[in-house]
Amino acid sequence: MSTRLSKGGRLIDRSASVEFSFNGKRLRGYQGDTLAAALLANDQMLVGRSFKYHRPRGIVASGPEEPNALVNLGSGPRLEPNQRTTTTELFDGLEATSQNHWPSLEFDVGVVNNYAARLLPAGFYYKTFIHPRPFWKHVFEPIIRRSAGLGKAPTTGDVDRYEQAYAFCDVLVIGGGVAGLLAAKAAGSAGQRVILLEQTPSLGGRSPVDETAVEGQPVDAWLAAIEGDLRAMDNVTICTRTCGFGVYDHGYVLADERIADHTPGDGRPRQRLWRIRAGHIVTATGAIERPLSFAGNDIPGVMLAGAVRDYVTNFAVSPGDRTVVVTNNDSAYLTALALHAAGLDVPAILDARDTATGALVEAARAG
Repeated sequence: MSTRLSKGGRLIDRSASVEFSFNGKRLRGYQGDTLAAALLANDQMLVGRSFKYHRPRGIVASGPEEPNALVNLGSGPRLEPNQRTTTTELFDGLEATSQNHWPSLEFDVGVVNNYAARLLPAGFYYKTFIHPRPFWKHVFEPIIRRSAGLGKAPTTGDVDRYEQAYAFCDVLVIGGGVAGLLAAKAAGSAGQRVILLEQTPSLGGRSPVDETAVEGQPVDAWLAAIEGDLRAMDNVTICTRTCGFGVYDHGYVLADERIADHTPGDGRPRQRLWRIRAGHIVTATGAIERPLSFAGNDIPGVMLAGAVRDYVTNFAVSPGDRTVVVTNNDSAYLTALALHAAGLDVPAILDARDTATGALVEAARAG
């Protein structure tokens, strides 16, 4: 079972408890949690159903690459379908409901499709239900349309305010990890007008969970120092909770800033669309871990190694009492070491390589 660890969690404030609901059940998390972290902390491993076969779905990742944990957020005029739990910041009163099931998440009659998979190949309905013709419009199509799509579209108008803004800079840096921070500092120190975009609430990217030191300093101290240097520069603008989502010709970039998604009702605009013209663009967006392919890799409890490390280190959440780590590279050994340091059992590390050597491998063997 997944649970909250008694200590740790660099991004959460244990003194600030937050109440939220999932499928009508009242749960608690902490300020700084994502919805995904809070669900795992409450042992909510099942969060949805797959689109076609209604297979059980759990949380796989810890960022915008999450493919499974999509939920409806809010209700009434603030209803939003298909929102990722991994990028949703927890706030008091948040309402989330799972999608693509009936009558309930745990008991979904749609799972019968999984057992009839051989009879439901892609596009089968275009041939199977073509005759008799009147049945398509009045019987088959309405049923197919009801089963298609994910989430529920809101039925009332959006009551929130949205803004757009224009900005110009010499250097635009997309990504607030180590590489992005160094690029912004170099350009800012040279007198360039710099805008730094980071999609999460805090700077540093994966460095706090992947590194112990940067440029010879402890990673947290290094991050605090470089952030202080950047904020002290009048020619550098730092935008957190801002995702650069489109890079176009002539240095034109679109970015979405989430202003009040995590503080609804405070009178501020909910989001702001930035239209940016930049002389130079630096994309320091990092990489996304590739999941391994094997039978059953889509069910709850199977997670990316980097995501497990994020939940343990950033949110003090244990994904399970016993975790088997499967890998084909060294980075997963960091996850095994993080789990071990948190007092969790790692009975085996399965490495697909013929030989595995290096400092991380030896540290894992010693542990």
